[in-house]
Amino acid sequence: MAKAGSLGVLARFLETEANANILSTPNLITLDNEEGKIVIGQNLPFVTGQYAQTGSSLTPTPFQTIERRDVGLSLKVKPQISEGGTVKVQISQEVSSVNSTSNTLGPVTNKRAIDSTVLVEDGGIIALGGLIEDNYGAGEEKVPVLGDIPLFGALFRYETRKRTKTNLMVFLRPQVLRDEASTESIALRHYGRVQADQSKPEARDRQMPGEAPPPKLPGSVEDIRSGANTSPITGSGAPETKAQ
Repeated sequence: MAKAGSLGVLARFLETEANANILSTPNLITLDNEEGKIVIGQNLPFVTGQYAQTGSSLTPTPFQTIERRDVGLSLKVKPQISEGGTVKVQISQEVSSVNSTSNTLGPVTNKRAIDSTVLVEDGGIIALGGLIEDNYGAGEEKVPVLGDIPLFGALFRYETRKRTKTNLMVFLRPQVLRDEASTESIALRHYGRVQADQSKPEARDRQMPGEAPPPKLPGSVEDIRSGANTSPITGSGAPETKAQ
């Protein structure tokens, strides 16, 4: 567990120094002893059963039962704040994706998940562990046309093998928001971050020719802080926990 700091700084360090790929940096605010959940992904249909129903005509009528499941990144937390400032967090983190390999029984999903309960200081950072995935694949490369010649085509073909190890690290930083000022500060910080992203040149480069520009957030952080262009932020007196 590290001392209080910014997960953004840690993410940039891992990305530049350790050649890491940051999947997501979700933020979630929930009340004390209340569960919060965020899902970033798709809700896909999965076939759970196939049946043939016979009616009065004795002709079977086939039908399927389908269950929809979330595929992508999901984070579920339930904090318990102690009087001393430490936070007990029940966390469930899952990263899933659909395997491109075809299957007659339906889609196959790859899933990596962590379910744990940890005790963290307010503002501290803790690493929940690594989920290692080892993928091995084999294939064949060949020179077009020449690789298909009988007998001599073997000279223009070669086998390829690829092995990939992925270590998924999960970092958590709970922050207790004890008053309205703390909650407002978090909201304004994220509001300003989104506005800054909208003004970057990369955001304009992603726009297709002839496409209307996306709507921008109104006002500025200073306008919001002074109460202009928006209603003031209100909150309850109960402590809240923000998990990153």
